Amino acid sequence: MASNAASERVTALLATADELVKADDHAKASETLREASHLEPASARVQDAWKVLQRHSATRDAVESIRDYVGSRSEDDGQKALQALKQSQLGTHECREATSLLLYSDPGLPISDQLTASLIASHKEARKEFVSKLESNATEIYGKVYAIGDASFNAFASLTTDDALWETSDKQKLAQRDVFRLNIATLIEAGGEHPDRAMKAIARQLALAPDNVADLLDEDAFDVLLTSLDIRQKQALRSQSMLAIAKVLETTGDKGADVFAQYIGSRVAKGTNDELINAFSAASAVFPMVPAVVSKLFMTDGFVQQLVPNLEKNSEAAAAGKRKSNTLEQAALELLSAACVNKSCREAIARYCSPWLKALSEDRQGTHKALAALVLAKITSDSADSDTTAKLSTLVLDKPEASDQAIEGLAYTSLQPKVKEEIASNLDLVKRLVSALQDRPSVAFGCLTTFGNLTAYRPVQSQEQQKMADLKAYANSSKPAERDPLDEDSYVTSRCKKLLNANLIPALVSCCKQSASPAIVALVVNILLSLAKEQKHRPAMAQQGAVKLLLQIRDRVAKTDKSTPDAAPIEHSASHALARLLISINPSHAFTAALPAASAAAALIQLLDLDQAAEERNLLPTFEALLALTNLASMDDSAPRDLILRAAWPTLENSLLLSSNAMVQRASVELVCNLMASPAAVAKFADGTKQAGSRMHILLALADVEDLATRRAAGGALAMLTEWDKAVEAVLEKERGVRILLEMCADESEEMVHRGLVCVLNVVSAPGEIGERGLKSLKEQGGGEILKDSLRRSSNPEVLGAGVEVLKKLT
Repeated sequence: MASNAASERVTALLATADELVKADDHAKASETLREASHLEPASARVQDAWKVLQRHSATRDAVESIRDYVGSRSEDDGQKALQALKQSQLGTHECREATSLLLYSDPGLPISDQLTASLIASHKEARKEFVSKLESNATEIYGKVYAIGDASFNAFASLTTDDALWETSDKQKLAQRDVFRLNIATLIEAGGEHPDRAMKAIARQLALAPDNVADLLDEDAFDVLLTSLDIRQKQALRSQSMLAIAKVLETTGDKGADVFAQYIGSRVAKGTNDELINAFSAASAVFPMVPAVVSKLFMTDGFVQQLVPNLEKNSEAAAAGKRKSNTLEQAALELLSAACVNKSCREAIARYCSPWLKALSEDRQGTHKALAALVLAKITSDSADSDTTAKLSTLVLDKPEASDQAIEGLAYTSLQPKVKEEIASNLDLVKRLVSALQDRPSVAFGCLTTFGNLTAYRPVQSQEQQKMADLKAYANSSKPAERDPLDEDSYVTSRCKKLLNANLIPALVSCCKQSASPAIVALVVNILLSLAKEQKHRPAMAQQGAVKLLLQIRDRVAKTDKSTPDAAPIEHSASHALARLLISINPSHAFTAALPAASAAAALIQLLDLDQAAEERNLLPTFEALLALTNLASMDDSAPRDLILRAAWPTLENSLLLSSNAMVQRASVELVCNLMASPAAVAKFADGTKQAGSRMHILLALADVEDLATRRAAGGALAMLTEWDKAVEAVLEKERGVRILLEMCADESEEMVHRGLVCVLNVVSAPGEIGERGLKSLKEQGGGEILKDSLRRSSNPEVLGAGVEVLKKLT
């Protein structure tokens, strides 16, 4: 009875506590729950009530902390509010209150931006509240959030692309259009603050849902986007504008191209410095996006011809004491650099602008000097220009503000063998380029392109390919191109060594951490593949992290869309580079529990499948993969062997062991030999099936081929196999099985003799009827005399020991 009364009392107390929590009287609610806990200490329902109170207290604490911060304006209070906000889960009422406190307080408070962004990102009810305000008064909410800061505005702008927040797609589209218009208006407004904030939102909208705002891309929108490309603008704005204009041109097609052409034409026609800077800046930025459109404008009759005279008038004005625009000269140089992507433009620049560019590269300093040298490098890349390279090298070393353009210039001049040697021989320059690759993502592509040129080996041509090249030259009435001796393998290997000594591998690792773009990764992989060609380089490369980097790259490719055009070449080259490294290093030193050897085996196995459709098969990756897999199969770790047997065995036995290429066949047999450490591999030859018998027949035949290395590997495999009774039985069932073992014992190679004697000893030592059959077969085929003759020719203790044991069995 007393128990029922206590239970009823607890029920009443919990109901009271619930009412007190809803009324925000947390002190009395806590007292009430303490009494309930005293009556039922282990009650689950009392514990649940405590949890509700704790959550509600945290929620109220978060709102109160925001209120305290808004009132005190103290940064410490702001940090406390931010912590409380992250630890709580606000309901609808609390989100509305917190939103109101942040929106209608002073936007200049230092923590308000983080608080508002955290509120939107962490609380669904807050996102709904912002969406509601956006639907009711877009202009007001846009202005208030924009004034708070980058983080809060980015979070706010992302709400329009979150489908889950909108009742209908029409309402969502309307909100996207409202925000897009407001962003454009913000950029049009003269002197507006933080234009990159609005531009980033525009770029995001165009990237995710361009069709919803396509009709808003009128001339005013084009004007504000293209004007934001002006080189006088901050880089943050220019980079976002570039992303936006790329999507605009993609979305608007021919119409957009026409509007762009009108923008450029109208400004060039006005001819003032400001208008020309606008036009040149926009044209140079957009050139790679629509080269056909911009090159047509560039090649307009009279433009290139008059460009230098007009720019020289600018310099003459300065000489006369009038204002000169250095920015106009820089914008023109950047346009010329961008125009070099087009052959006709490049030829026109060479014809009309070369003297002016050479003068600038000698007279100017900093960025202008670097840009002039860069353009010269692009238009003279077919003939080595040591003077240009020297200027670029000096700029990289001495002028940090101009090194971006100078590094890009070296990427062009380093196509020439003579220039490759000049760069590689300049140790200070190499170290500066390696340092720039590691520390400055903006120049990564230029640095990697230069390193790729320095390390690229001349492609090996088959006899058939060489004949075709000669015939093509004959058909064109020309001589085959002479090979520059500076691109011979010995020179390339020397350059690779110099780059390795400059710690290029750690820089490549760092670069891949900073950028995952396919272009960057492809360059890194090709450089690693070239560096790994020389066997002496491989241990140092592995020690500096190349194995781990290549596996990470392959894993990254596997997690992305493998149908992209870059994926397959990157994956193939990464696997090939990995194969080269794993041929020459001790795999037990390269792999750990965190970096298992099986992951490398999986990468190498993919190189074994030959492209049957290819006109010219390159067997080198397959051959080197076989060598690397053989090395992995020698490890104590059985995982690589098990994986090879599961994933690669069909290819191995159906094509590679029977390959017409002697090197591939030899490497395949060596791999099979090392796989014999696995019982699963033994079973493939000795499980008594017809297929196992066929495999044994092939292996015995391989022990009798002309190539010693192949015979030796097959003999080693047979020596390991015949340790198993079933394998001995499989050998005895073959018509020439014992004969081939005896021929191994009679081989001129002492290594083969040793393997043959081990096989014969295994045969005669087999238990029971199998051993008796083997002994009888050896005697019938004159095994005693063959073995005695072999022992007479040998002084090797191991050979003599095995031979004596066999002779004891025979006699």
